[in-house]
Amino acid sequence: MFIHKIPSFISSIFPRFTWSKETDDEIYLTFDDGPTPEITDFVLESLAEYNAKATFFCIGKNVESNPSIISRIISGGHSIGNHTMHHYNAWNMDFASYLKDIELCDQLFQQNGIQSIGFRPPYGRITPKMYQQIPNIILWSVLTGDYNTSLQASDIVKSIKPYLKPGAIVVMHDSVKAYPQLKNILPEILTYCSSQNFRMSAL
Repeated sequence: MFIHKIPSFISSIFPRFTWSKETDDEIYLTFDDGPTPEITDFVLESLAEYNAKATFFCIGKNVESNPSIISRIISGGHSIGNHTMHHYNAWNMDFASYLKDIELCDQLFQQNGIQSIGFRPPYGRITPKMYQQIPNIILWSVLTGDYNTSLQASDIVKSIKPYLKPGAIVVMHDSVKAYPQLKNILPEILTYCSSQNFRMSAL
């Protein structure tokens, strides 16, 4: 069974992290692991159809390779966050090396005039040192699971709709792996949120 909604007891254990937002009518769509040619372009075009804004947690090496897509993200009024330079797993390396990879991504952002809204750890993997020492970590309240090949797109949409409420931070991925699911679930999510009169906003 795939858990799409983060249990409240988990967010209560780590209150310094951002899991959701207090709002009456806004919902926050986020996309991890890009920018990716054609796939991020598809996301941007889909968002534009609904005048929706979103947040892209970008991998530094992908930012280096795709500056024109980053320009499109920024010019579209979306926000960008740090997703490490190389998409490392915090559980598989020492903290100093992991922190350096975050800093490399921050430096790249600064060199390219990109304003980061915060940090999201790849895979959502967190450690006690991260909790204590890294500021402004943004996680999520709703995980679509678009990267999970065992899930059907229709089942994902059906499962997450009850959790698409004001204040929710929703995770999708503008990656090659997730695209077969993303291309089907994103239009459904945008249509649903629009029908509920939610403002789809950037963090």
